Amino acid sequence: MGTRRTSAPKHPPNTRLRWQRLQRGWSQEEVVEQIKRSLEQAHEGECGLNADTVRRWETGDRKPDPRYQKHLVLVFGLPASELGLLSATEMALYPADPAVPAPTANMLVNEQFIDAVVKKVIMVLLGGNAEFSRPVFLKGLLGASLAALLSNDISMPDGVEALARNQRTQLDSRAVDAFAAITASHRDLYWTSAAVELLPSVTAHARLGESLIKSTSEADSPHARRLASAVAESALLVSRLLFFDLGQEDAAEPFFQLAEDASASSLDHPLAAAVLAHRAFVPGFAGQEQPARDYLSAAHAHARYGAGPLLRSWLHCVDAEVSARVGQSSISLTRVRSAEDALASAGADPGWLDFFDTSRLDGFAGNALLLAGRTREAAGRLQSALDSLSESAMKQRAVLLFDLAAAQASIDPERAVATVRQACDLVSKAPYSTALQRVPEVRAALSATPYVDELDERVRAMTGLVAKA
Repeated sequence: MGTRRTSAPKHPPNTRLRWQRLQRGWSQEEVVEQIKRSLEQAHEGECGLNADTVRRWETGDRKPDPRYQKHLVLVFGLPASELGLLSATEMALYPADPAVPAPTANMLVNEQFIDAVVKKVIMVLLGGNAEFSRPVFLKGLLGASLAALLSNDISMPDGVEALARNQRTQLDSRAVDAFAAITASHRDLYWTSAAVELLPSVTAHARLGESLIKSTSEADSPHARRLASAVAESALLVSRLLFFDLGQEDAAEPFFQLAEDASASSLDHPLAAAVLAHRAFVPGFAGQEQPARDYLSAAHAHARYGAGPLLRSWLHCVDAEVSARVGQSSISLTRVRSAEDALASAGADPGWLDFFDTSRLDGFAGNALLLAGRTREAAGRLQSALDSLSESAMKQRAVLLFDLAAAQASIDPERAVATVRQACDLVSKAPYSTALQRVPEVRAALSATPYVDELDERVRAMTGLVAKA
């Protein structure tokens, strides 16, 4: 009896098609259903598609027939080139993109600020050779992205001067390394810098990376994918600063989108999962369940490819917070248990995942218990989170203290108001919009006590607005 021989795929794996499917949280069966509906709407009759056919498209065992290519384009709303449906010969017909000018500085980076940074960067880095790099710096990108490093006495990364050169034909590996190193420095500074001080540099850096991606013809090389990962991380950090720190939802949206687009170019599934889950907080905080669930569904789909235990756990925690905010307490607590179980799963987590650990899990659990009315249990988990939280995590500490005060209010009002004072002191030092969103619940918990006026006064001093019930 002979052995069955397996042959290599006839075509390269279509990672673009699989990626776009995962971005939407669709299974292969759902792609089939989408195509069938598209065929019906076009009055083109039935088809014999099944999930195995879609699997073979993605693995390269076969290519979609022209009929199905047309409906894939309609279903996904993307051109054939972005779905991996064109051959190398067909792609060669694609016209070259016109030169993409580098973005100019926006309202976050004013001309005087850039000029001061330019002079210092040139003096420190280039020995005063203004002719070499001044035009790039004046656009408010590279110079502004380095400003946060300079003001915090952080050494310039090796090869940073390569970022000032034209990357149009082929990416310089030193430029990519330097860009990623600056991204990593910004990530570390997030925990120690005021949002309004760090935001201009991170914004300029994200825009610099976007410009590099758009201006190079090298789209699928390892260097290009690594650059795209760093751009996605940088854009996500801008989004976090704007949404979570400063409460500017509308300003955060284009950077969330840039992070999602860049993560798609990087083919980095864990990073894509992180971006989508962060996006879920926006409708989740607004009580809009379905849009939040859609983002989380897509995030979990990406997490099946290479996510580590901390990332899996955090995704369940995000799900828990969204559920709690839309009044689904029992589902929220179930998601917390899933988060605890995920910590025992296999895999490795990326270095950029510095916003979650076991102490943060206790914080999510405490909030879920608090919103479920289980205040004593909530107080225990929240205190455990505070005890193990890093001292540098002032923003998260403020959130936990406000939650703990709400949990303590019915048990020991005097202790609760002492906790509120700690939280307010932290927010005064490190303003954080997400922490202040906890105030109404604390105020409600203290409404029957003589401490409400003090809370209002403290909040008024922090925000300049009268706290409302």
